[in-house]
Amino acid sequence: MILWTMQPEEVYQQIMQNGVYICDPARMNMPEFTEMYDWLTGHMRTKIGPPPSGVVYPVWGWYKQNGRHYKPDLRGERWCYGAHGQQFVCIELEIPDAQVLLSDFDTWNIVLCNGLISETEEENAAQEAVYESLTPEEQQKMKYRNWERVYDITPFENEWGCRGKWVQATFWILTKEMIRKVRHFKTASTHRPEKMD
Repeated sequence: MILWTMQPEEVYQQIMQNGVYICDPARMNMPEFTEMYDWLTGHMRTKIGPPPSGVVYPVWGWYKQNGRHYKPDLRGERWCYGAHGQQFVCIELEIPDAQVLLSDFDTWNIVLCNGLISETEEENAAQEAVYESLTPEEQQKMKYRNWERVYDITPFENEWGCRGKWVQATFWILTKEMIRKVRHFKTASTHRPEKMD
């Protein structure tokens, strides 16, 4: 499977020096998302196997952006990462399919917001009504079952939501041998300029 991951230049240098990169949990400054990341890594263990020794959280990459399985357009990507003027890399890599878990980016944001995934406003209202009637333990079970819909990457779009257009990938480690190509880029200013006519 061909994937792309955006990383700071120092991560790329680390891979070149040590041959491998793993996510450093100490650099994850988002304690409010611990439950969601732990839930995801539990599914990774089930679907692609346990992580190598010392690995807690996965490396993230892109499988599809804007409906296309194609290298990211860095003209847009430079607005999405880091502060102004930071050096980043877009790494194209090849990983065996069995080592990757794909999920829907838009749906993952519902998971991060601790919400319930639905395809219509009516379904959402019905799920919320059931959820509110449950005990805290039952709510957690329902929520975790519902979140499994994040792995459905079948294209779908209506006025309520979208799925399968932006598909992300998680994998345990990034090794030098996986790298096919590297493109270097510098992040843009923190504000995208207004469109000029």
